[in-house]
Amino acid sequence: MLTFVARQFGNPRGVLGRLVGRGMARSNADFSRWTVLQLEHHLKQPPRRIVEIGPGPGVGLEEMLRRFPQANVWGIDHSREMLAQSRQRNRSTAEAGRLSLVHGDISALRELAPVDLVAANHVLYFWRDAEQVVTTLRACLGSEGSVALGYQLRHDMPRLAQQQFPRAGFRLYDSEAEVEALLHAAGFVGITHLVKESAGRVEGRLSLAATPPTS
Repeated sequence: MLTFVARQFGNPRGVLGRLVGRGMARSNADFSRWTVLQLEHHLKQPPRRIVEIGPGPGVGLEEMLRRFPQANVWGIDHSREMLAQSRQRNRSTAEAGRLSLVHGDISALRELAPVDLVAANHVLYFWRDAEQVVTTLRACLGSEGSVALGYQLRHDMPRLAQQQFPRAGFRLYDSEAEVEALLHAAGFVGITHLVKESAGRVEGRLSLAATPPTS
């Protein structure tokens, strides 16, 4: 049963998936907003075409739309339940045409290329072939585009996630160096790691990287 619940985090669906999404909105909201704030501070120029992979209940999309008011934003998720929650949270911007929600996997990103920024919070664990996914992200970014990966390392995760995520077939990471190796192998440069802490507890990490400029 615990492994079944863990699988819901990779693809929430049904009644349980709806509850998982609501839980994500509560537990991950501060981290999602913090990651967008870091992007606002660290990017050289505001992105105009932004894609979030696995936006979940849409908190990160909401913050992207608020902090980058000139941008068009897409959310790609293979969970219809998460797309529904994202739409509900961001109904006005979706109806205005600034936000588009796409049902699909990472391959849907190719239809939107080139983009300026790809963000993905707490989905790194669910990529079965992370090397191939990160290579695809790199290929879909324009010159000097950026990628932002938000995640927790294994030792900072709740014990239940440490135990059940690997049983569900998910991949956990033990160090920032492992994430950096993924980015470096795909051709990203300028890799930076940031940590969100509160009361001595690590709430999450963000790895930023860029595509090299064209000559």
